[in-house]
Amino acid sequence: MKSAVRVLEVLELFDRLQREASVGEIARELGYPISSTSMLLANLFERGYLRHGADQRSYFPTPRVTLLGSWVEPLLTPQAEVMRMMAELGEATGETIILAAPTRDQAQYLHVVPATTTMRMHVGPGTMRPLVASGLGRVLLSTMSEDKVRQLVLRHNDGPLAAEEGRVSLAALQRELSGIRARGHAVVLRGVTPGAGLVGMLLPMELGGLPLAVGIGGWAREMRARQQEYVDLLRNAVDRHLRPHVRSAA
Repeated sequence: MKSAVRVLEVLELFDRLQREASVGEIARELGYPISSTSMLLANLFERGYLRHGADQRSYFPTPRVTLLGSWVEPLLTPQAEVMRMMAELGEATGETIILAAPTRDQAQYLHVVPATTTMRMHVGPGTMRPLVASGLGRVLLSTMSEDKVRQLVLRHNDGPLAAEEGRVSLAALQRELSGIRARGHAVVLRGVTPGAGLVGMLLPMELGGLPLAVGIGGWAREMRARQQEYVDLLRNAVDRHLRPHVRSAA
């Protein structure tokens, strides 16, 4: 099980770096021992998932990694418009751009465009956040029934996360979700990460029957000052990149 998790973490690291990386850098970034990192990368190299860089000491994913998920891309959106949209939002804001979907009682980050600002959050693909206590989690939660929301709140309040992040008021959460549904977006200035905030919006599409949400994340003071600008950017980006494909598919 540990080896499987490490393979995924290595691939997700390359997704963040988007360049070649040495054994030492990968071990340092992921907190692995050098010896086991070297063995893991050698196995991935032998199976055709990694190639050597020009110096023959660094590694980089091969197209075989891309082909593993190539069947998912058409389900996400034609010509990977979601990825293009996220890259555009990252260039326009300099902030972290996150795509998330629900997984049980968590919001899972499927794709992340890292921020380019000096002061930035560090999150990556695969990050999990509680649905009831996180910005994009609550955007996704707004698509769910009252019974489902109630179950998730009870589970959260009875679990270990309540001690760390505080209990969630069902009544307050229901009011917040009603506001998200009415406005079509969420502005969260107190998230799971202290000092961080997020402006998020549902996408007009699903992945395997699951809702998708995209968010602009950064420090709360920046989110507060630029929230209307970011809401407008999100709405315009979704309208230009995704709604034409939704209409053509209808």
